[in-house]
This record gives sequence, structure tokens and C-alpha cells, in this order.
Amino acid sequence: MDQRTHSWIAIRAIALLEDEDKKSNLVALLKPHVKEATVGAWIPDQIDAKRGGSIMDNHVLKIRQLDEGQDAKVGQKKRFIMSKSDLLSQIGEYRKTAKVIQKRGDSLGDTWWGTPFYGEIPKRGQHLPNRAMALSTMIEDLLLMGNKEIDNLIPGGVSFIESLSSDMRTSEDAAAMYFFMLSHFIADSCMPCHCDGRPLAKYGAGLHKELEKHWSELIDVGFDKKNILKPTVRATDVLAMAREVDSKFAGLDLKNAKVPSLVKGHDVWLETMYGCRASFAVANIIALPDKYQKKAKFKDVLGDGNESLLKDVDMAAMYDAVLNTAIVWKYIWNKVSKKTKEK
Repeated sequence: MDQRTHSWIAIRAIALLEDEDKKSNLVALLKPHVKEATVGAWIPDQIDAKRGGSIMDNHVLKIRQLDEGQDAKVGQKKRFIMSKSDLLSQIGEYRKTAKVIQKRGDSLGDTWWGTPFYGEIPKRGQHLPNRAMALSTMIEDLLLMGNKEIDNLIPGGVSFIESLSSDMRTSEDAAAMYFFMLSHFIADSCMPCHCDGRPLAKYGAGLHKELEKHWSELIDVGFDKKNILKPTVRATDVLAMAREVDSKFAGLDLKNAKVPSLVKGHDVWLETMYGCRASFAVANIIALPDKYQKKAKFKDVLGDGNESLLKDVDMAAMYDAVLNTAIVWKYIWNKVSKKTKEK
């Protein structure tokens, strides 16, 4: 996803949380900085954020079929097999990706659903669910050490906080920026090609790049950084503009969406992991594995004659990217609030 799309996803997640609860303290933290979401949500893909092989250098989970020659994993085949019903139970029926898999998953066939697939990363430390989990945990810590303004938004108290100088405590804008950065990783887990280990899913191979271009054109230039950061643009204007984008995607009814907690038994790592697995299934529904492996052009798999599939993919990726971001943000906030309240 490009800067424009990541920008809209983060901003729309704030609007979703506000629609659910206008008096939410999390919204009170994020809304004043909504314009900066266009910067924060794009930081992980900035070239200069990758210098020196930094911890933000790439963030993927490319899922591919387990090779019989991979001795260390062959003995764990069952671990890498996930039936359609099992996957659906792990991602929650309220997610639109689940709707696509329910509707179209049988096209993959029983053999595909019984095949062991595993997530591969280019280098150690670039694991997408690991990245989401690490940043989520860090945000919890930063909030606990928040300045007086943040402290006033969180119930209870932290006994050691007065021992820290004001410069050592997390400011509201810094906390908001880390939430926005986290949205990038969550959104990427909802991009089918981002989670597909086949050669056809590489960014320069066609399908990946063209699908992202398609989304970017629907969202439009209003979410380009240079436009949002204009001094004359107000936070309320940005949120209103984000809500208006919903109509560009068929079936994207975010206005009535509820923001639940994580799936029972999940943490952020599992939530992101199963999200990647579901996106991988959608990638194979788009480009059926028995027909496409090395190359699939956008016009062939999502062009004329496949308009219905394209609408389903658009709706699932955009809806879940926004909803999942709001879910994880709210989970972090509630977790910190519970910790401080118990103290």
C-alpha cells in the first residue's frame, strides 16, 4: 500500500473509534494529531527509516508451501496445515476477509486446504507479526510513562511517575505517532500480495503494484501528505473526508462497524499471524494456484469479467485494515487502563 492508502487507513481508524464513542479517551489522545497520521503511518516504508539495516527495515510474512526438503519443518506438517473452518474461527466472522473466504474459499479445493504452508521472512527480525507485537508492547510502556496530559486520560496511577522529569515522560504527540506507525504493520497484513510467497506476488511483478495503484486511485489525492498537512486543513475536515471515502469501495459499511476486542485467546502476534494467513488465502483466491504461480496480471485476474471478485477484495482489504487497526489500538489502550486501575 502506498503513502496515500496507509494515511487513509490510520485516519479512518480514528474516525471509526470516534463514531463508536465520541468521549473515548483514546480518541482524545489521537484526534488532535490526526493530520500527522499521514506521516506516522508511512514511516516504516520511508527509505531513510531503513538506513543501517534498522529495525524498521522491511516487515513481511511471505507464506509458501512447505518443501519436503525442509527437514526441520517436515516433522511438524500438521502445525502448518489449517482447514478453512479453522482459519475462519481464528479470524472472527465480523472480518470481511472471512466473508470472502466463506464465499469463495471452496474454489481452492480440498487439496489446497490440506497443504502445509509456512511463513518465510527474508532476514531475521523482519517478521511482520513480531513487528506488530513488539511495537504494541512498547506503546503500552510508553503510555504508562506518559506525561500529565496522558496520565489524566488513563484511570488509576503509576507510583514511580513523579520521579521522572517531564522530558523523560511520553508526550501526547509522540504516543500518537507510535500508534500511527503500528497501523502500517497491521494494514500490511491485510494486503493479499504482501502475504503471498509466490513469485507472482512480488511488488514489481504486476499484480501487487497494480492492486495498490487501484486502491490509491479510489482514495484520491486528498490523503497525500502535502494536502493533509496544509495549515488551513482542520482535524475535523480530515476525519470527515476519511468517512466519505467509504462510498468509493462497494460494501464498505464502516459507519456501522463495532470495534471488538481481540479474538478470544489471542494476543497481537496471533491476531496478526492469522490475519496474514487469511490474506494469503485471499491471494490464492485471486490468482488460483493451479493456474498461476509465477505470473498473474491484474487485468487477467481482477479485470473485465472479474468485477465481483475485485469488489470483494477491495472491501475485505480496506475494511479489515481499518477495523484491525482500531481493534489493536483499542486493545492496547484498554490493557494499559486496566493495569493502572488495578494498581
